[in-house]
Amino acid sequence: MPPPAGCASASFPMNSSETSIPPGPDAVIVLGRGGTGAASRQSLIELADALRQTLEPACKVVTSFVDKAAPSLPEALQQCLPARSIVVLPLFSPDEPALLRWLHKLAMRWRSQLPDQGVQVRFADHLLGAAAMPALLLPQIRQALQNPDVAEAAGDQWQHDPQAWSQVPDHQHHALVCTGPRCTALGAVAVWQSLGEAVQASSELRARLRLLQTSCQYPCNHGPLAIVYPDGVWYGRLTAGNAAEVVEAHVLSRQVCAEHHVHGPVELGTQAS
Repeated sequence: MPPPAGCASASFPMNSSETSIPPGPDAVIVLGRGGTGAASRQSLIELADALRQTLEPACKVVTSFVDKAAPSLPEALQQCLPARSIVVLPLFSPDEPALLRWLHKLAMRWRSQLPDQGVQVRFADHLLGAAAMPALLLPQIRQALQNPDVAEAAGDQWQHDPQAWSQVPDHQHHALVCTGPRCTALGAVAVWQSLGEAVQASSELRARLRLLQTSCQYPCNHGPLAIVYPDGVWYGRLTAGNAAEVVEAHVLSRQVCAEHHVHGPVELGTQAS
């Protein structure tokens, strides 16, 4: 009997005695936590590339991130279309039941907006719960014994941080952009990128404002969110198209955008340059 369509036949065996086993999925989403650095995202992308080589060409493999990076899960699901069967691999730990439950709801919300409700989305068991995990970790332990001791790896100057790590930046404002899971699903990564571009394009804004990413700020229904300090003004329902204008007006013109105001002062006093 020929191998099933979709993913590799080695992962989804089928023979005359196993005719009830379904064929492989049309698409696989490798889902990780975004992390704040490019290296953490790149490692997930490389893993997805390696997985892609083990699957049938017809099976699409898409990388996605829960927070702090794009594409979000809804964006990745959209990229999988016209797939009829999608498997989501949550590759992060520890297992967080509330987060996984919310991801299920997120997938349901995405599917509810499709004209065709026949697309199936299945989540694999969480990474730490895999029965094969202890066996996979044993080679890592053996390899670690071949690596240098930490004293050799750290070098002679390990106690002396770079000088810049001891200097406080001369910024008057901080914009705390939420890139938690729910805001990320609503487009927060694009908001973060647009704000970064606006700061780099304006020397005045760059001198006064420092952007920071945060995890969940909690009033998720107002997301994507950003808080501008020290004024303590919360802005919500930001987009890549309006976030820069809102933050620039606050920092440079001392004006609160009423349309996106969520919490905090509605009027700002003048501030010395």
